[in-house]
Amino acid sequence: MRPERAVTLQDIADRLGVSRSTASFAITGRGRVSEDMRRRVHEVADELGYRPNTVARHLKGSRTGMLALRLPPDSTTMSYYMEATFGIVEEANRAGMTVIMLPTEQNADRADQLVADAVILLDPDLNDPAVHTLLAGRLPVITGEPTPDGLPEPRAWVTSEHAPAVRELMDHLLERGMRRPAMLFPELRGYWALTVRDAFVDWCADRGIRPRITELEHPAPPEVIHAAVSQLVAADDEDPVDAIVTVSDGTVLSVVTSAQQLGRTVGEDLLVAALVDTEVLSLTRPSITAIDLHPREFGRRCTLAALDVLDSDGAAEAAPRRDVVPITVHYRDSTRGSA
Repeated sequence: MRPERAVTLQDIADRLGVSRSTASFAITGRGRVSEDMRRRVHEVADELGYRPNTVARHLKGSRTGMLALRLPPDSTTMSYYMEATFGIVEEANRAGMTVIMLPTEQNADRADQLVADAVILLDPDLNDPAVHTLLAGRLPVITGEPTPDGLPEPRAWVTSEHAPAVRELMDHLLERGMRRPAMLFPELRGYWALTVRDAFVDWCADRGIRPRITELEHPAPPEVIHAAVSQLVAADDEDPVDAIVTVSDGTVLSVVTSAQQLGRTVGEDLLVAALVDTEVLSLTRPSITAIDLHPREFGRRCTLAALDVLDSDGAAEAAPRRDVVPITVHYRDSTRGSA
């Protein structure tokens, strides 16, 4: 019996009454196609059992069909990066691409010896030698967050409006009675970390409030966090803080535990918030106010930016391509109180 003919892009286009190029753009995530059309094309593709001929496509374009992903060191236990990675992989799968993970401790001298079409760097840090090597290398680099001053620019980057979100959060804390805020800041030197720190300092300066910043090692063990909280809320301090903002989601859980052990009521006489949200923070008691960076969508946008760069056939750009992912502040009991 003759085998059944494979479903083609033309079959999908005919079913929807659109051009073949529209169907192709929707499948690969390239070109100007609306989200609604993209969704309809994927639905029809799934219904018909379409399977992209990725081998032929990559051979035709002299490409490997692979994207290299590098996460920051000490990030593999953080839920944000796990969710962002899922988004990167899901979007790559839709485009028929494979994602390879680069070791976070990879020797900087070997970082540019990659068999891939492009590199996605999440949160490039000034202190990471491999980041310098990759950005100066032969492959196009797409970064999740812009590169801080002192690093070469990537071919494209994805970011969010972090400073306005921090100011919105601080305004909320002020309305809840905060007068003496503190920030627990990890030893990070990436764009996001430096941006949220500057936003905190600028907000305090605008209101004549002294910004107290305690720098912690990254990642910080619970005993180090407890010592920092103890110092900030000490009863014999002539100016004890009444709000603590943590940069990472993992740190905030230890802050709440330490504050409770020290006799503070989180959400009442001590307000606590995090600049990164996870599902866990909505389930704790008290639930914790945090900024949702929508990491899975962020990862998807990084892959789409990489595909867009590859679709440009390596043409030099006057400026890097940019994409901004919306973020959301979720207000919970740790700043609103049990009421």
